[in-house]
Amino acid sequence: MIMKTYSVYKNQIQGFKDVSDTVKAVEKIAASYISFLEEETLNLSSYTFEIENIMDQLSLFYTKKDNILLKKKSIGGKVIVIITGDKGLVGGLWHMIISKFLENNTQYKHIISIGLKGNHYLEEENTKIIKSFSLIEDIPKKETVDPIMEYIFDGFKNDIFSSVDILYSHFNSFVEQIPVIQSFLPFEFIENNDKNKIKGFPVFEPSNKEKIFKNLLEKYIALYFYKIISESKLSELSARTIAMDSASIKTKKFIKELEIDYKKERR
Repeated sequence: MIMKTYSVYKNQIQGFKDVSDTVKAVEKIAASYISFLEEETLNLSSYTFEIENIMDQLSLFYTKKDNILLKKKSIGGKVIVIITGDKGLVGGLWHMIISKFLENNTQYKHIISIGLKGNHYLEEENTKIIKSFSLIEDIPKKETVDPIMEYIFDGFKNDIFSSVDILYSHFNSFVEQIPVIQSFLPFEFIENNDKNKIKGFPVFEPSNKEKIFKNLLEKYIALYFYKIISESKLSELSARTIAMDSASIKTKKFIKELEIDYKKERR
């Protein structure tokens, strides 16, 4: 009888120890990418700032009101891009994202889902998705993000979408991630008409200034989108690290309780 009881407790304790090892491994992987993504997001902010400065200079010579990515439209449907992830173990982060969407869903005609988890939750809510993308890498890759950006650009340029909003998890801090809805297209680019505030002088072939501005604008918007994807991933990894840390504490508590129960049973 004692051997049987010992065997049961031993198996239960070992099972929780195996879970604990897995939890620690997942936590370490998530934590290892956080500092990299923080630096990546900061670098993207600096890079987009430099591009914006160049476009400010060009805007003195080229009126960009007719650029298709900046024009408001009355045709097409309003679309929301919902960014989650392909993995779970993030506490209630994905549920918060979907809840934020459900609070605002009546204003959108089209739904684009990025991340298998969001896609699954939206299907459970009987929400029709016109396009879904996977985002499996913890560090977003250009070859993964570019097709998503091209799909959004094409839909807007071809009047399928009248406007585009993005719902994602804003990285407020390591312990706080907040779902936000960000206006994306038509893109808000404030034209600077004060020549005295712009330093430097752009050198370009006069006939190419419109083309230069158009290409820079698309690059700028694509980088802005990549920055949002990176920030969403940073939020995901932070939430997973916290969730795994909490799970590790609970697992240790269960193991301790089982060991105490076994000692009581043995006595």
